[in-house]
Amino acid sequence: MESWKEKAAAYWNDGLRVEDISVLLEVSRQSISAYLKTLPGYAEEKARRKRESAARRREYKTEKQRQYRAVSGIMAVTAETMRREHDLAALELSREIYH
Repeated sequence: MESWKEKAAAYWNDGLRVEDISVLLEVSRQSISAYLKTLPGYAEEKARRKRESAARRREYKTEKQRQYRAVSGIMAVTAETMRREHDLAALELSREIYH
């Protein structure tokens, strides 16, 4: 029977995160992390995962900013929208005064 350490190493090599491994093995995250740090190649694998995560985040942020810019064009404040808002506010205020 495999010990939790062997299973943790196998899960880590399969690409699972420390949090997921701790849930599967029912061992604390701190214990798993401490053990994985003793494995050869852990630092390189962690650095590779960090680079991939940063690249994914960069792509996500770029796409999200494109979406925000597209929406801001629709909701842009222009002279026409300001004039319309002013006219509506003046109409409402004058109605409150005289009625």
